[in-house]
Amino acid sequence: MKKILLFFLCLFIFSHANAENDKAFFWQVKPSQTASKQAIVYLMGSIHFADKSFYPLRKKIETAFAKSDSLVVELDINNIDPQTYNQLLAQKGVYKDGRTIKDVVSEETWLQLRQSLQQLNIPYDSVKSYKPGVLVLTLAAVQVMQMGFNAELGIDVYFLSKAKAKQKKIIALETLTQQINIFLDIPNAELLLKESLYSLDEAELQMAEIVEYWKTGNNKKMNKLLFEDALNDYPAFDKIYDSLFYDRNNKMVLKIEQMLKQPKGRYFVVVGSGHLIGEKGIVNALRKKGYTVQRR
Repeated sequence: MKKILLFFLCLFIFSHANAENDKAFFWQVKPSQTASKQAIVYLMGSIHFADKSFYPLRKKIETAFAKSDSLVVELDINNIDPQTYNQLLAQKGVYKDGRTIKDVVSEETWLQLRQSLQQLNIPYDSVKSYKPGVLVLTLAAVQVMQMGFNAELGIDVYFLSKAKAKQKKIIALETLTQQINIFLDIPNAELLLKESLYSLDEAELQMAEIVEYWKTGNNKKMNKLLFEDALNDYPAFDKIYDSLFYDRNNKMVLKIEQMLKQPKGRYFVVVGSGHLIGEKGIVNALRKKGYTVQRR
């Protein structure tokens, strides 16, 4: 199965094209007609790594943000202390007992890892103490950057900068500790690492499908590619998806519901696009709860 690293890449970026002409992953959420005076929520599928060609965003998106009172993000990276981040990563993300990744994975996985590190020009000594979950994220991030994308141009960073300039309220759905724990405590981490390594060679080509589906707003095909196909190939990934997506989706929905129950206000929510789509995605969950969710 060769879609796993692609899956993590999709958490970072979905398009090379100018987003002004793209449909994008953008929805408006309203309460039922009987509660028309309640708040409105906008849902924007985030791309955490992007490039300059991604801007400007569509006018509908910018207008919705301008009308919003608050920006809601997974994590307010403006308030993250790099020292705290490094400390948390060191506490849980690396082996401190002298073991290396070579000692804890199979010979097959180790040989593939060594080859992939050479391919990406990553010195083994710089990552040898990393646990599998951290290695997966490292490989995905390096792959994205080598494709020419930058975290500083990501959609979440873009709106955080605008919110700060406009003095809008910023609400974080998760804490730094929560996000780090999610990735470091991921179940079946070695299996995830193994499949990520085998998908490395085809990641850039497979991104073409991701780009097409995002540009055309085809969330059904995106969901099939990233979720349904992966789970059909590897049922053991079910627990991984529960940890990375479905459990988090449920918690995010509860917080979004609290916003929708407010007597007034507009909330512009920016989360990873993978959280929004599919049967267990945020969009479908809100619809099941009776909210009106419209693609914009």
